[in-house]
Amino acid sequence: MKFLYVDESGDAGLSITSPVQHFLLAGLIVDTANWQNLLTDLHRFRQHLSAKYGLLLSEEIHASAFISKPASVAHIPLNDRLRILLECVDWCRRSDLGLLTVGINKRQAATNTVFQDVWRQLLVLFDAHLASVGAASPTQGLVFCDNTDGTKLTTLMRTLQHPVVAPGTLPVPLLHHLIGDPVLWDSRTSYLHQMVDVVAYFAKQLVEPNQRIRNKGAQRYFHRLAPINLLKSEANPMGILML
Repeated sequence: MKFLYVDESGDAGLSITSPVQHFLLAGLIVDTANWQNLLTDLHRFRQHLSAKYGLLLSEEIHASAFISKPASVAHIPLNDRLRILLECVDWCRRSDLGLLTVGINKRQAATNTVFQDVWRQLLVLFDAHLASVGAASPTQGLVFCDNTDGTKLTTLMRTLQHPVVAPGTLPVPLLHHLIGDPVLWDSRTSYLHQMVDVVAYFAKQLVEPNQRIRNKGAQRYFHRLAPINLLKSEANPMGILML
């Protein structure tokens, strides 16, 4: 079995008042056979950050807040906060993970279904990955995400797994290997979700960098994840599926 830990960057709204042009989802794939070892290594990594930068184990790594609204981590200088985020990217790069990232330019979206469109594509990509890792006996998967739009996501997943069709016709599900509903967690209590938050943040900074990230030359940090990026290719050098 494989787990997909997902987080978003940007917002899915099409309101003209939204200052954000893009909405992206990043997902880190974890094989359950490696899950416990990965969590153990991640705990050691957090201990390293605590010793080096003074980041408490109880403090949440939330990338956008680290850069623009540090609040509880304001005691850590900006340059050190950026180094923490870079070390998080590099921890993901050297770990036994897979990365899927999907995004959309909201200014080019035709309908107000940004959330559903991007999530649908990410789930379909994960389902295809589950099928490809064992053609004779495809593995199953679970999705873990922060509980921001849990009800909306649960409805979407159920529709993709069990589509409603007219009487006398056969349903054609888009998801064959995902089981159950999404597991909704609080990212403050999940170190892995905090790693995905960092990945999603730098995916968005690659396509829509803010001024502070530009000034620090950090807009290309996402490229460091190339070794685990399952979508990076000559045809897609960015490694993000843009709808």
